[in-house]
Amino acid sequence: MSNRVVCREASHAGSWYTASGPQLNAQLEGWLSQVQSTKRPARAIIAPHAGYTYCGSCAAHAYKQVDPSVTLRRAMEDRNV
Repeated sequence: MSNRVVCREASHAGSWYTASGPQLNAQLEGWLSQVQSTKRPARAIIAPHAGYTYCGSCAAHAYKQVDPSVTLRRAMEDRNV
């Protein structure tokens, strides 16, 4: 397996979300800043997956419940799937 980093262009920029990086960041920060976290981090979330115009605010409620400091991430090779 290669350790090479692969980078691709964002295929939905300008349609599902703005193509402007600063504007996208402002939108995401705005939605997330309006949400309060629950008492405990979520173990799992179900979030909408559509254009940010349609679901950005709703998705922010789901993702705001995730605490990255307690999120377990493993490489695909380590999983028994």
